[in-house]
Amino acid sequence: MDKKIKRNYDNEYPSVTTVLGVLRKIGLEMWFKWHTAEFCDKASSKGKLIGTQIHEAIENYILKNKVVVETEYPEEVTNALKSFMLFRKERPEIELEWSEIMLTSEQHKYNGTMDCKAKIKDVPIILDWKSGEAKKKDKPDIYDEHKAQVAAYVMAYNEINKTNIDKALIVSFAKDKIAYNTYPMEKEEIEGQFNEVFLSSLKIYNYQRRNK
Repeated sequence: MDKKIKRNYDNEYPSVTTVLGVLRKIGLEMWFKWHTAEFCDKASSKGKLIGTQIHEAIENYILKNKVVVETEYPEEVTNALKSFMLFRKERPEIELEWSEIMLTSEQHKYNGTMDCKAKIKDVPIILDWKSGEAKKKDKPDIYDEHKAQVAAYVMAYNEINKTNIDKALIVSFAKDKIAYNTYPMEKEEIEGQFNEVFLSSLKIYNYQRRNK
């Protein structure tokens, strides 16, 4: 097992999520169009807080083998954690190793926090946790932006460790029911998302920052 990489960012590089913020999100634009600014602000803040608490609970499970839920949104967090436990039950071949790994790519100058490193039959794989609402669907959606995000984490991890991990799995946990969705990525898609989407977004972000 390789060492856990976790360090504070000591630079002014943008985060992966900040970089991908330059991408246009049609669904989010429509959501803002049909709701008031106050509603959107409150809903966005709530969603971010719930997402953080879900990540913290999963991290505790991976590192300490226990789940502690202290939240003002117990229904959403509990649903997501039950969805996580369902994922663990149905995918026992995935052995979770390290959680919340902070990364810095010096080659491309960006930061990111990778959710989980795992392995399947000794083959390493990077996992990325998402949470969302399934609503009338059986499972929550996984968006294209998520693919570029996890690709950036994989490439930064490989750069730092001089490894060649070429598998990733995005897992989205429902907050409104017990359900989850997965999206596997292999070498070709990871490299494509990184080179075509993430690095292009990084160029746009750096251009905009220089011209402010």
